[in-house]
Amino acid sequence: MARDALQRWIEEHIDEMVADLRALLQCESVKSAPLPMAPFGLGVRAAFDRVLEFGERYGFRTKDYDGYALHLEIGEGEEIVATLSHVDVVPPGNGWSVPPFEGVLRDGYLYARGAQDDKGPTMAAIYAARAIQELGLPIRKRIRLIVGGDEESGWECMKYYFQHEPERPCCGFTPDGGWPLIYAEKGIVNLQIEKAVPHSDSTPRIAWARGGERANMVPDRAEAFLQAGEEQISAIQSALAGLEDIVTTSEENGVLVTARGKSAHGSSPGEGVNAVAKLLDALEQLSLPEESIWLNTVREWANSLDGSALGIAHSDEVSGATTTNLGVFDYDGSRVKCTVNVRYPVTWNLDALLERLHTVIEPQGFSLVSHFGIAPLYVPLETPFLQTILRVYREETGDDKPPQTMGGGTYARATQNIVAIGTGFEGDGAAHEPDERIAVSTLQKITLIYARILYELAQ
Repeated sequence: MARDALQRWIEEHIDEMVADLRALLQCESVKSAPLPMAPFGLGVRAAFDRVLEFGERYGFRTKDYDGYALHLEIGEGEEIVATLSHVDVVPPGNGWSVPPFEGVLRDGYLYARGAQDDKGPTMAAIYAARAIQELGLPIRKRIRLIVGGDEESGWECMKYYFQHEPERPCCGFTPDGGWPLIYAEKGIVNLQIEKAVPHSDSTPRIAWARGGERANMVPDRAEAFLQAGEEQISAIQSALAGLEDIVTTSEENGVLVTARGKSAHGSSPGEGVNAVAKLLDALEQLSLPEESIWLNTVREWANSLDGSALGIAHSDEVSGATTTNLGVFDYDGSRVKCTVNVRYPVTWNLDALLERLHTVIEPQGFSLVSHFGIAPLYVPLETPFLQTILRVYREETGDDKPPQTMGGGTYARATQNIVAIGTGFEGDGAAHEPDERIAVSTLQKITLIYARILYELAQ
């Protein structure tokens, strides 16, 4: 029986898979300055080279799309069953108990940025296809593993890949979501909102303030420097003393105020603690001149997780309510810049959202400078390949929970007939947070699930 053969093969190769995954996790594949054949920087290029090395070593056909994306392929046939995954990662952030790019193996878990999102699942897909090939299991369609390098930012990888690759998969999955599968994904848009601020020489005042690294991460650190006279410094520190997660440091000509939060994925802002919100909540107590100009408004945005402060709260029965995350904030004394990551319901549309937004921010002197969005995804549950994925998952886990919707955005939107499926189980560490981890037992389990799905879809 194919299932038993796959299970035995995976058990026999799990140590090899862990070693390969550790090598991939050691690539610091955070997006950086572009270079020839490395449009997303040297770290992502190094991760691509590792994946290509694995593919060539294990007998896949490989193709590199100029450093934007790549694919590995097995089998023959007109049709293609695909997986879409990625090897770029978000910055590690703070609060790790282990180095985030060493692939530390401890108590049965691999710890690293990307362990669960999405290098671990990428390696599981590689080994799933390798198992099918090395066991000689009969398939009628090609199996193609498409790997991108810009999923956490602008998706330039998939845009480039599908602009330069004429073939399209008939169906498949992206191992970058939840179990048993995700049939609807909210619309996503990053809003760049700005306001010019008149210069002031009064003290105390905010000379500069900033927080957050990526729109799709809840900021875990934010800081501001308050220009102040010598007699005002102690008053500021006294006013902020005792506030949770707020630290003040006396410096020449002022006070540095630092706020600590808790990082989380931007699609689930309630699971984190926004350090920008904490910082602005603290500064609001000082009656600063910026309060009525921009501070109160931005503070409300940072604390609002449902879009209500921006006028874009909305919900539907399929996917639930809008969520908002003020992920990047910067003030340089003359201009306030905010990047807000929005996840909106699948039955709503971006034009309606933007119309509401303008009516709220423009009277306050703010402007929408730019926006980048991805349309919602919805695949009907009765679609046959979804039913195959659902059946395999339930047979392997005994878990009868229903298919899910999500606020996160996955490569399922990059082409037709792709849905997101899960990457981990209870005990595995959450993506975009400190000490991200995946259990070795999880790797073994998801590899079998992926292998069975690929094998059955390729019949």
